[in-house]
Amino acid sequence: MKTGQLFWGMFFLALGALILFTKYDIIISNWDFVWDLWPLLLVFIGLMVVTKNTIVKPIISLLFGIFIAVVIFGTFYNLFGFIECNEDYDYSISKVYEENYNGSEFANLEVKSGAGTFYIQRPTDLLVHGTGKGNFADYNFYTYNRDNTAWVEFNLRNKHFSIFDGKIRNFLEIELNEKPVWDLKLDIGAARAKFDLSPFKIRDIDLNTGATSVYIKLGNLYDDVNVSVEMGAASLIFDIPKESGCKLTGKMFLMSKDLDGFIKRDKRYYETPNYEDAENKIDIDIQGGVSSVEINRY
Repeated sequence: MKTGQLFWGMFFLALGALILFTKYDIIISNWDFVWDLWPLLLVFIGLMVVTKNTIVKPIISLLFGIFIAVVIFGTFYNLFGFIECNEDYDYSISKVYEENYNGSEFANLEVKSGAGTFYIQRPTDLLVHGTGKGNFADYNFYTYNRDNTAWVEFNLRNKHFSIFDGKIRNFLEIELNEKPVWDLKLDIGAARAKFDLSPFKIRDIDLNTGATSVYIKLGNLYDDVNVSVEMGAASLIFDIPKESGCKLTGKMFLMSKDLDGFIKRDKRYYETPNYEDAENKIDIDIQGGVSSVEINRY
């Protein structure tokens, strides 16, 4: 088969898959990172030249077709925003999850879900208050207490989505109590997420996500915050207090970085000038693929 046929065949397959998967929320992402992929165009052109008349060229053609499909789809998505995301949609399921606060000094929140929209942004007098909306927003909700620590878990019942189920609607908003020191473990797959954690004492965040757009705002109510992120093709935005020192580490392959006031100390190591002397520190470790990360200081 000619390399031109391979290119166009894979291009249309990839483009159609992106449109279909995004329509049914199998892929949920902010596609701003595509603007930063233009150097790869030169790389692919160079590879096409140097691999001419070799057995490797068909593979390069296939990858080039996927790359062009991603760039074109992401560009149209960013310019026209043709994928609908409406939180006021008439959801078929609406459930409330809540647990009273018993005075625990520490608390753990674990969320296991698939594609969806997730919010943590308001305090509550309860230990936790959650609202799930959508045809897939049905969670197993567990709470228990042990050794002065409260444990909370949201576990999505049905993680097996099908495009024949129609538009996937999975919206979960969580409110937390301000008094405990919180550890968060968030396994949210492909998602849009907004986590305003500034009112809470956050000690650890473990975020595992796929094709995602995530916003996280941190406060300065705890002196040593650790954030671990593992993500695929994602857009990740942090807002952190200027008074807090911040260090960014990790394997950030093909990652676009917009770091407000950070100094590059090493190949995989950035920090704010006040990191060593700051009373409160935030350590962020990111393991990512083709992604963008932005850290703003407020």
